[in-house]
Amino acid sequence: EESRPVVDRSVMIAGWLLVAGSIAAGPTGPYRTEKKTFEDSNLDFTNRHIDVVYPVGVPAGQVFPLIAYAHGFTDEAYDSYKEMWDELASWGYVVAGTLACNVGCFGDCKDLPFDPPCFGKYYLQQLEVINWGMRNTAKLPINMTSGTGVAGHSMGGQSTLFSAAYNASSHNIKAAAMHHAFTHTYPAIATIPFIAFTGSEDTTAPPKMAEKIFDTKGAFGTRGLVNKKGANHHEPSTQYNPALAKYTTSWFKVFLDQTRSGNGRNFYDELYGTGTDTLCHGGDGAMVTCTIQ
Repeated sequence: EESRPVVDRSVMIAGWLLVAGSIAAGPTGPYRTEKKTFEDSNLDFTNRHIDVVYPVGVPAGQVFPLIAYAHGFTDEAYDSYKEMWDELASWGYVVAGTLACNVGCFGDCKDLPFDPPCFGKYYLQQLEVINWGMRNTAKLPINMTSGTGVAGHSMGGQSTLFSAAYNASSHNIKAAAMHHAFTHTYPAIATIPFIAFTGSEDTTAPPKMAEKIFDTKGAFGTRGLVNKKGANHHEPSTQYNPALAKYTTSWFKVFLDQTRSGNGRNFYDELYGTGTDTLCHGGDGAMVTCTIQ
């Protein structure tokens, strides 16, 4: 099976990300990044493309962990989450996500109660992105040996929940981050660290959804719940909050990379510290709830 590039665009990342009104506009990372799009026949027929952003200009042989990011209902992949993906990739990740199932997976339709039609097996597309990374026919700088991260927004948050709950072992998933996950089904993420971000102004996926993910019986002990005051459903996309990418990076650095600090940042302290630049104590502004265990 061949991975064929469709789009080739360089994204030069330098300096600090400045956003008016942002309390914690996280610094961009040490790597330049590039975005490409590939095709994979294993994906749902609704769209068989995978967007990928990855570090470039690195020494030969240097490789980076994969984060499989699942888009939300009616969202795309890179086009919807450009700032988020660029920031994550600039800190040393290959970020990849399918464009399939924009409004449902009609090639393998399963409905779940109270959810949009045909999203019951959407998480399988996220797993196919991981499978694609394992094959790596695109010859990208992917390190699959140390594990994979999963993340997603809205219905992609549910996808991330399901992938982490059902397939952490089979796909070597080491950490998960959910951005405003929309779900009415709550399997326990029992074996890996996870964090659920939400916001007080999210009327699409209300904070109670993230709270139920966090509180599900049997949930892994190392986990986080972040309910940002004033954040709405589009915090990862059209109402992008740079701090969301910053602390998502912190989570993956600590629990996927097993790296507590580097490149001028203390990732562990950003999560567990008590200073004013840490997640729960002012770094991401006012919180309704912020718990990191």
